[in-house]
Amino acid sequence: MMFRHGLRVSEAIALRKDHVDLCLSRIWVSRLKNGLSVEQPIAGDELRAMRRWLSHREDALPWLFVSERRQPLTRQAVNYIIGAAEKRAGLGHMHPHMLRHSCGFALANEAHDLRRIQDYLGHRDPRHTAHYTRTAASRFKGLW
Repeated sequence: MMFRHGLRVSEAIALRKDHVDLCLSRIWVSRLKNGLSVEQPIAGDELRAMRRWLSHREDALPWLFVSERRQPLTRQAVNYIIGAAEKRAGLGHMHPHMLRHSCGFALANEAHDLRRIQDYLGHRDPRHTAHYTRTAASRFKGLW
């Protein structure tokens, strides 16, 4: 979800169950750092995974993601989870914010408009989004 929705760690751990509308396949993303909050669609595979996850939850806690101790995830826990996944996959050093950057670069590589990426990531200033599009070769597609 951090990759797909371009979430910062703090935004991911702050997600609540009531931010998710499984019937409409939507999630409300409350952006931090004075970003623009927005409702985003949930793709089919993600929707199915969320339904499975929520069906196994036996608690009434408001957070979408909780630890084994039934507490909201911490930044340290997310760092640990990403680090463990990095090791299992045999990747180089990763940190959670790389998932947000990867989202921006992936959207730019799919030739999405800068303004659309800006809105999706919650940036108020387009200069914060522009570096994602600078390396996208797809921006030149169709020039010749």
